[in-house]
Amino acid sequence: MPTPPRSRSHPRTALVHEWIAARAGAEQVFEVLAGQFPDADLHALSAEPGVVLDLGGRRVRTTALDALRGHRALALPLMAPAWWAHARDVQGGYDLVLTSHHAFATSNRLVAPDGVHLAYVHTPARYVWSPELDGRGTSPLLAPARRALSVLDRRAAAGLTAIAANSAEVAARVERFWHREAVVIHPPVDVGSFADEAPDTLDLPAGFLLALGRFVPYKNHLAAIDVGERLGRAVVVAGRGPLLAQLRERAATSRVPVLVLDSPTRPQVRELLRRASVLLFPTVEDFGIVPVEAMASGTPVVAPARGGSGETVLDGVSGALVEDLHVETLAAAVARAEHCLPSACRDRAKVFDVTRFRDEVTAFVERYAGGRG
Repeated sequence: MPTPPRSRSHPRTALVHEWIAARAGAEQVFEVLAGQFPDADLHALSAEPGVVLDLGGRRVRTTALDALRGHRALALPLMAPAWWAHARDVQGGYDLVLTSHHAFATSNRLVAPDGVHLAYVHTPARYVWSPELDGRGTSPLLAPARRALSVLDRRAAAGLTAIAANSAEVAARVERFWHREAVVIHPPVDVGSFADEAPDTLDLPAGFLLALGRFVPYKNHLAAIDVGERLGRAVVVAGRGPLLAQLRERAATSRVPVLVLDSPTRPQVRELLRRASVLLFPTVEDFGIVPVEAMASGTPVVAPARGGSGETVLDGVSGALVEDLHVETLAAAVARAEHCLPSACRDRAKVFDVTRFRDEVTAFVERYAGGRG
């Protein structure tokens, strides 16, 4: 384990994020870290101008890959070089760098030669190490690129002072792919904000099943509609992303009412989670903040026993865990989940509140960086 360098009177600190394309789980972690380190400089590969994060009024310094926003597949081989070029624009390097990583952010070279580089890992890049989880890297044509990128990625990981993973699932991947140990710090969830009572503003069907998340293939939203049809229950699918048209086409032919809600606001998300009968979460996630938000709203969750949901959802207490994602299995689990008490769901969510995250991050930084930053 590298030895933390000596303390300095005015340490320079940087927070590094992968890219800002939506206010999803990783971006919410970045927000909390920004609040915890109010004097840190902020860096990201790119940032969509329409995405608003609460970063204390600070500007995020981005790289040349802003020019490829919306074309991330084209940017993939350029991510590490973009970070290297970006570092040349930073004078002197930072005493402490805390990197929020799920692709190639740990490739940044922003740390000073005697500085400390800590990583909070949402996952080692799925399309390099575990493309079977979301399909983005399964093409045989990408195999040579995956091999080259894996070498770069492991080399970057070897230079880190220490690593925190957002779940035991991800810590196992860090050990398997990077040959490094990681402490587990589950992401923060603003549990209290989901417990607030609010008036109903959306026209929603009674007793609906909810699928919530980005409209991308591995989120498996189509399975939620299939479950609704099998049970004769209305379904609401909410999020944003490239599969919007496909989901609307499927909804139009469904045998049950299906509402596809594009780009819901945060108040609308809270209302959806509060009013849903069950959250259907048919995907293996690294952690998965949405199930915790559902439980914080008093709503039980149906999710796989693998991945982060296996660590957050208590089977029979705050939802139902399943061993496979077949429609029959998910449908059978809905009834089990609906027997869970709202109070038990809320109690389970409190384990993942923001205060706990901040305390654990503080301990992590103090251990390896002497409390600098």
